[in-house]
Amino acid sequence: MTEEFKKRQEKLRKLVLDFEMNLSQNKKVYYDSEYYEKIVKWYIDNHKFKKGLDAANFAIFQHSYSSDLLFLKANILVAMQKFKESLEMLDKAYLLNPTDENIFILKGQVFVILGRIKKALKVFKSAIRFSSNKDELYYQIGLAYKSSERYKKALKYFKKAVNSNISHENALNDLAECFNILGDSKKSIKFYKKFIDQDPYSEFAWFNLAKVYYNLKKYNKSIKAYEYSITINDEFSSAYLGLGEAYKKMKKFKKATKIFETIYELDGPGFDIYYHLGNIYFLRNEYDISIKFFQKALKEKEYHVKSLIGIGKSLSSIEKWHEAIHYFRKAISIEGDNIICLKFLAKAEFEIGNIISSKELFNEALKLNKNDKDIYLDYSFVYYSNDNFERSIEIIENGINELPKESILYYRLVIYLLKAGRYKESISVLESALSINFNNHYILFEFLPELNENSAFYRIINQFKENRL
Repeated sequence: MTEEFKKRQEKLRKLVLDFEMNLSQNKKVYYDSEYYEKIVKWYIDNHKFKKGLDAANFAIFQHSYSSDLLFLKANILVAMQKFKESLEMLDKAYLLNPTDENIFILKGQVFVILGRIKKALKVFKSAIRFSSNKDELYYQIGLAYKSSERYKKALKYFKKAVNSNISHENALNDLAECFNILGDSKKSIKFYKKFIDQDPYSEFAWFNLAKVYYNLKKYNKSIKAYEYSITINDEFSSAYLGLGEAYKKMKKFKKATKIFETIYELDGPGFDIYYHLGNIYFLRNEYDISIKFFQKALKEKEYHVKSLIGIGKSLSSIEKWHEAIHYFRKAISIEGDNIICLKFLAKAEFEIGNIISSKELFNEALKLNKNDKDIYLDYSFVYYSNDNFERSIEIIENGINELPKESILYYRLVIYLLKAGRYKESISVLESALSINFNNHYILFEFLPELNENSAFYRIINQFKENRL
């Protein structure tokens, strides 16, 4: 914040205090309309809408022909959700200044809020003929179409906004979102590349191109685009965040950490950066540090479920099961149907010997999501560890019915069948597992090292290996 800006703010604050003091002392007050506009804007900027409305009414009483004051009052009424009164103010302002595009924009926005999209579009389009800022009107038309889920139409007008003003940041961002919703990744890449050819120094174009590549899982290309964006604007926090996430996806955790630390330096401490740093240190297996950052995040947002789960997972990783359970339980008290939390809590309960509780939690997790292979694997293992092989087989078979292409479930079933003495069935299932994903057969020997001495198993595996060559 510059010294000049501080001085302007202080001067404005003194003006507001002077206005309030004169009113409280019942003194006769008169300012010109520009001063009243500054006072009312100050109330709006500081979300003091009731006082702002009183000030606007007072000012309009003295300057009844000021369209700007009527417009500001309409803004306050929108913020207070008094939409009918707001439209009345805008109609009065229009009569005084029928070519003020801001009146048209706010009126159209109110119609969008009320779900009256046709009226909103009519208002926006009627202002285009005399507007000097056509890009903003095109953008508002795009938003109106987007709000009614007419994404192709929205896309058309976001493009018009960008073509009118190559630096329209919001239009570029909404354009990217529409491309994503419509699944037009190739078209979006083509558009942003063409745009960059026209303006290679647009950090927003590079940023949105990076997001498209990220969504396509082309992380190397995404990283390069984010880096170009940052080169143009080295204080672009959103680009740093995207870059950090791309490095995470590529498991370049040290580089991701450095990026998140840069965001910390740019934006200072806060919930978002604490949470991201907690995540990255968890992925780096530095659990003590991850816990500290998740705890800092919780100081900012006490009931943030993901941070609670983050601490629980970190504690589980260092086998502090009782402490982990405390955080998982707290997370579930906030968000009872959180599948991730239920899974980890069930596993932690199993580790401390609370078998009944573990079974109940896994069963609850399966009711919420029957397409998670890890639930079947961990749930069945609870029974397997207590030598209830038939029940563990039943759970894994249920998993295979839901997820017939998950080879890891077949390999686990092979193990359970062997332990249950059902050797012939295990051979048949092994053949199915090998045909689905041969490379996962190492799971068998990790789980049961004694299989290294089983010549029959080796013979079947080698036969499949030869057939693949």
